Amino acid sequence: MLGKTHMAAGVAASLLIMQPKNIQELILGTGVSAIGAVISDIDSGTSERHKDADKIIFMTLAAAAAMIAIEYIWHVGLYRKIMSNSSAARIVTAFAAFLVICAFGKEQPHRSFMHSILALALLAGCVAVFLPLMVPYFSIAFISHLVLDFLNRKGERLLYPLRCRFSLGICSSKGLVNKLICKAGFLTSVGVFVLLLADICLF
Repeated sequence: MLGKTHMAAGVAASLLIMQPKNIQELILGTGVSAIGAVISDIDSGTSERHKDADKIIFMTLAAAAAMIAIEYIWHVGLYRKIMSNSSAARIVTAFAAFLVICAFGKEQPHRSFMHSILALALLAGCVAVFLPLMVPYFSIAFISHLVLDFLNRKGERLLYPLRCRFSLGICSSKGLVNKLICKAGFLTSVGVFVLLLADICLF
């Protein structure tokens, strides 16, 4: 599946399952879900798909930048929410560890380490260090990525470092199924976000 499909489906799944109850959690959850949904495909850069990896990096940075911009413009309390659960030292350490794991994953073959349960555990652990509340959002979105790629013909090394691959092999990453999931995920994520925002603002 393409990056925009993973992002749309991951955000939709996280918001539907988690149902955030306040504006800070809604915005952080949406941003973290967007990152969790696409970060696996950072390993696309080891082949002719280098441009795909660059798009994933851009999408990840865009999600982080959007959260920073929202906090700067509207002062919704994201910074206070983050700092209430952690310290600057812990955030820097966890962020550095997250980047190291991603750097390692970027150099691995596509759908190997970054598409594994091990990668999920390590990256979710980094998120847990500075923002425990966001671990479910990140994990749900990451898992949604693995589930969608499980439909493709090229298998995933879910049990990395074991070499066995898992796949249903029922569709391609750029075919009709991808387009349908992308549209459904986008409409669902936008719809759920708007409904949750309206509910939060009303109450």
